This record gives sequence, C-alpha cells and structure tokens, in this order.
Amino acid sequence: MKISGEKIKGTISSVKEHWSKPPQGRYVPYKEILAYSVGGIGVKSVIFTIYYIGLSATSLLAGSALGLKNGDLVKLNIIATVIGLFLGPLRGYIIDNTRSSKGKFRPYLLYTGIPSGVLITIFAFLPFETMSYNQRLWALFVTYMLLQLCYPFYDQAYATLVQVMSPNSTERADIITVSTFIYSLSPSIMGFVVPIIAGYTGGLEHIGAYRVIMPIFGIGGALIGILSYTGTKERIIVSKDYTPKVPFFKGIAAGIANKYQWARSLTSWFILLTAGAGNITTWYFYYGIKDALNLTTEQQGVMNGTLMTVFGAAATPAMLLAPFLIRKIGKRNYYIMYMVANIFCLVGMYFCIEHIWVLYVFVWLRGFFNTFTLIADGAMNADVLDYQQYKTGERLEGLMGQFVGIIGTFISMGVTYLLQTVVMQNYFGLSDNYDDLYKLSFREPLSKGMIMIALVGYVLALIPFITMYTLTEEQHDSHIKVLKIRAALEDYATDSLSDGELEEAKKIYADSLESFEKSKAEYVNATGKERKKLRSKIKALEIVADEKERFNQPKMAAKVKKAEELLSHSVEELYGISEPTMDKYNEANALPEDTKEQAQLKSARLKEASKELDLFHKKAYDYIQARKLMKQVEYYSHWDEMFESEPEIIETVEA
Repeated sequence: MKISGEKIKGTISSVKEHWSKPPQGRYVPYKEILAYSVGGIGVKSVIFTIYYIGLSATSLLAGSALGLKNGDLVKLNIIATVIGLFLGPLRGYIIDNTRSSKGKFRPYLLYTGIPSGVLITIFAFLPFETMSYNQRLWALFVTYMLLQLCYPFYDQAYATLVQVMSPNSTERADIITVSTFIYSLSPSIMGFVVPIIAGYTGGLEHIGAYRVIMPIFGIGGALIGILSYTGTKERIIVSKDYTPKVPFFKGIAAGIANKYQWARSLTSWFILLTAGAGNITTWYFYYGIKDALNLTTEQQGVMNGTLMTVFGAAATPAMLLAPFLIRKIGKRNYYIMYMVANIFCLVGMYFCIEHIWVLYVFVWLRGFFNTFTLIADGAMNADVLDYQQYKTGERLEGLMGQFVGIIGTFISMGVTYLLQTVVMQNYFGLSDNYDDLYKLSFREPLSKGMIMIALVGYVLALIPFITMYTLTEEQHDSHIKVLKIRAALEDYATDSLSDGELEEAKKIYADSLESFEKSKAEYVNATGKERKKLRSKIKALEIVADEKERFNQPKMAAKVKKAEELLSHSVEELYGISEPTMDKYNEANALPEDTKEQAQLKSARLKEASKELDLFHKKAYDYIQARKLMKQVEYYSHWDEMFESEPEIIETVEA
C-alpha cells in the first residue's frame, strides 16, 4: 500500500489543526495526548527502577550488591506482604475520597513521583560499604515499605487518569493505544542502557551501578513524568453514587459456584511455582555469560544490553500473532498452548543448560510464549465475569478478586519460602556468597532445580485448567446473547427500551433458534470432527434456546417459590427494621463541593446516609434478592408479547 504525498500533507495538516483544539466530537487535543504519553515514559521509568528494590535474594541488588541472605529476606517479604493486604484497600479508599481543585488523579502524579525517585536515589547513596549486615537489611526493608506508601499511588494515578480525560470511550481507547506504544519505549531503553551503565560501573552485582542508574531513571523519570500532570486535564467528575454492597460471605458463596473462576485461580496459583525459572535468566545474564565467555565487566555490560534488547523483541511477534491464534483456536486452547510451550522450553533449558547460546534460544522462546498471557488473561477474566453475571445476575469482580487475591497472597508467601529458603538456601547453599554463581558446578544444579520445580508447576496448572475451564467461545457468545435478551426484557417491561434494542434482541433470539434447529438436523448425519464441532455448537445454542423457559426449570421454580414465601412477610416483620428511602442520600449527593470545606461536608453526609442504606441491604439481603427475582419473573411474562415473531420463525425452521 503506497502512502501518497497528499495523505502525508493531510496528516500534518490534521495534527496542526487539532494540536490545541480537539476534532469534532472529541475532547482531548493532540498536544495533551502527547504530554500524557511522553509523561508515561517517565512514570514507567520510575516504576521499573523501583523494582530493583525487592525483598528477594534473586534481586541482584539485595542478593549480590548488599549480600543479604535468602532466609532473612523471605521473613521480611512475608511481613511486607501481610502489611500490603491492608495497604491496598487503604489506597483505594484514599483515592476514591480525593477531592481537589487539581482533580482526582493528577495530584498523585505531582506529589508521589518525585518523592519516589528521590527516595530510591537516597537509598543508592547510603554508605553500605561501612554499614553492618543488619543495617543493610533494615535499610532495604524500610526503603521498600516507604516506597509501598508512595509509588503505587503514582502508578495507579497514571493508569486511571485516561479514564477521566474524556467521556468518549472510543477516544479513551485511542489514547490508551497511542500512550502504550510511546511509554513502552521505557523498558526498551532501560533494557539496553542499564546493562551498559552497569558494565562500566562494576556491574549490577555492585552498589556503584545503582548510584548512576537510580538518579537517571528515578529522578530523571519523575521529572519527565510531570508532563502527564502539567499537560493534561480531568474532564469527568467522578461521582460516588450509592451502590448496594454484596455482603462478603454472600458474595463468596455465589462466587464459589463459578467453576471457571476457580479453574483460573488454581491454575495461576500453581504457575507461581514457575517463578524460580525466571531467576535463571538473571543468573546466566550476569554470572553465566561472564564465566562462559570470559568477559570483562565492560564487555559483559554491552553483551547484556544487546541480549536484553533481543529478548525484549520476543514480545512483538507474539502480540502480532495473538489475535489470529485466538480467532483460530479460541482463548482456552490458546492458554493451553502457552503452558505446553513453556513445558517444552523448560525441558530444553534443562538439557541444554551447559550450552549457553542454546539456553538463550529457549529463554527467548519462553519470552515469546509468555507474552500470550498478556493477551489472554484479561479477555478470559472478562469471560468469567460474564458467566458469573449470567448465572447470578452479579459480576462480583470486587469480592471475588479480593478473596482470590488474599488466598493467592498467602500461597505466594509459601512459594517464596519454598524457593528461596528451602531450595536455594538450605538445599543448594545459596546464602550470602553470590560469587558462587560464577562457578558452573554451583550454578548448573541450582538452575536445574529451579527448572524442575517450574515444570511441576506447569504440569499441575494444566490439570485444573483442562478439566475445569471448559468455557468455549461459542458458550461465552451465548452468555452475552442471553444477557442482552434479559436487558431488553427488563427495559421492555419498564418502558425504557433504547433505539434498536428490541430489534437486536429479537434478531439474536431468532437467529439462535434457527441455527439451533439447523445444527441439530445436521448432527444426525455428521461424523468425526464435524459431529464433535456440531455437538459443541448445539450445547452453546441451547443456552439461548432454553432461556424462555428459565423460570419453568425445577431449580429456578424452587427459587421462585421460596422468594414468594419470603415476600409474603414485611421487612419489619422479618428483620425488625424499616426500609429507608434514598432521600437522605440524594440530598447529600446534591450538595456542592467547590471548596475543601464543602467537599468535606458532602463526604460526611454521604457517609452518614450510606451507613443507613448499608445496614438495610446487609440485614435484608435475602429479601432484596427475592424482590429482584420476582421482578425478573414479571419481566419474563412479557416474552411472547415481545418476541411476537417467534412462532413464525419456528415454523420456518421446521419447514
């Protein structure tokens, strides 16, 4: 495809025209998009630099540069993880309640970025050479915890800012696409530059390297990141409308029935066992290659920078290939491919550990296949939530995410202890003399041990995923169709149908019935793969075809009967309380918040009004759910009226 001079001129003209003034129907001028995107390079540079300060001996900074023991770091990591369980919800609460003339998210870009950069720079210049072991250990832990109070606000604020820059969802998606492309330069630049800097400053296993790296990418990155504050605006006022809370244990009980959620969770927990395999890349980058090729520290730096660039490039072809593979084989098989491919790569790494260049080939392939998860994870999580909504009417992403996250946190702590203390320290003797990793006789069996554990992790992960995650693309498509039909039924009954909603629902139902009957007829004479394919299709279409009789099925009929019995009593009779109105909350929500005092008053009033509503929804949860169910029954009573063309469609199919 040729790009004409006219097209180039047109593009330049468009950029000039909309540099300060957005296109019609849009809200964000091009200069603001550029400021947000370039600022992202700085933000991500700060974040990636902070990652060097980790409570793990596999970190070259903690293990090699500071000489800290595995066991001690594991203990501190467990403490930090437990504290982190409380810090996460606290951060969410603070951000949710932020009211500022500068916006809801922008202030954190200004007030947390530079402190983070300064903090890691101060850390790098501490006199570690003269500090005792305990002083070095606690210096790392205190700095790590201070950063936990700071940089997550920075990262979250940048990621969320785009959601309030424009009320146009298409425009937001475009901004995300542009910004992601631009700020992805940050890891690429760091992947090439950092090893070279390290090569001329003693290597990443020496503190001197960090005294150059952290000011450049910490403070320098934070200064660039200010662009995302100065060059952007928040255009959407994020309101805090009252949303009934699902009681914790009620939500968990509903979520437990979601087998796909548990399949995903069990799989991810077993995959945690593969974390140790990532250490091998580090060990063979900084110890193995120097030992194998007899390189100087400077030569090692240049070689590492080149290799990091090559390995980083593995993600590009994977991302280009991903959409095609998902369309061809589906997300489930795509994810299975990722795990099976990793098993293949790990087997290759195990048997080729002595041949460093062959080892790097398998490391590159792992980077390629691991990119698949970046594409699949988000999409599968959305599918699971859609299924949850189809089954229960509630998506429960918050509750299930928290519950699964808490379990995952404790499992992660156990895996960390297993890998770093039991295996690396106690079994292989990697304690505080990391120079041992220069020795092939020490490095090789340790690496093979990590590979074997990772292999066990992937094999175990495959079992729940293959046996429990049976959700197909066709079934998910049917869930979405049913959710659209249910929404149309509700809107029809409440006289709030949007343009085209009824026609869309009728077409969905009619097309599904036609395809269902046609597939059943074809199945009779089909054989082999075609028969299997049709069976899967029929099973999926049955979800839509059976929706009309949803409340006539024994299980749902029993629920309806129970709901009718519950609603035969009053709220006062059952719970000893009166049902509150929304008046108090609505009055509070209508209060102005132009000044700090007004915002504080509004927040207090909303909190007071919410307490009364929360108490009612908690105590009368079953009653409220019963009322919802009976409303749905009423909606479904309009089915024949709404789908008036249904008999003709069935006759056509049968004919």
